[in-house]
Amino acid sequence: MPVKELFPWDSFPFRLELKDRVAWFQCQEHMDKEIARYNLKPKEYKKLAKRGHKIQKPEKPEKPKNKKKSDLVKSKKQNLKRTNLLHSKVMKFETLSFEKLPKLLHPKMK
Repeated sequence: MPVKELFPWDSFPFRLELKDRVAWFQCQEHMDKEIARYNLKPKEYKKLAKRGHKIQKPEKPEKPKNKKKSDLVKSKKQNLKRTNLLHSKVMKFETLSFEKLPKLLHPKMK
């Protein structure tokens, strides 16, 4: 087929051929969105690009190598300010003692 029949519009250099229809796109991202929207498999469509434009394969994210479980679980960070305060000699604990018979109700009672 001549290029003019495959790409009838100059501003749409990307072509996606499906079983039942043909679609043209301005950029590859739009074409990839269409493929993702309808969950198309590579056997169900054909990608074409006008001369001067290149179809790029999407970059696959690298799979992480086998990680140890200790790497996956983050250790709890200790609050240095709190630990220093608790373990310092400045902080002293005193025991509080209360009277056995409070004089709240009758202050004159001894």
